[in-house]
Amino acid sequence: MKIQYRDYGAVANIVISSTVFEYRKHNRVVENTLFLVPTVVSSRHGTFILKTVISGKSRDALRAYRTAIRRRHDEYSV
Repeated sequence: MKIQYRDYGAVANIVISSTVFEYRKHNRVVENTLFLVPTVVSSRHGTFILKTVISGKSRDALRAYRTAIRRRHDEYSV
């Protein structure tokens, strides 16, 4: 699973990419991030390579990025 933070000034994007084998983990990280940071929006696409783009204001996107990183590490430690 790969998580990237892209800052464009007033707005920012987080791109979460993973393979189809990590489908459940990918969904858990994305849903948890969207639940904890409700001010961001997401769009998903891909079948074998899953890609989710979460976007919003830079402040909220950075908070979502930190949440996603934390959740990814929680999933790997289980």
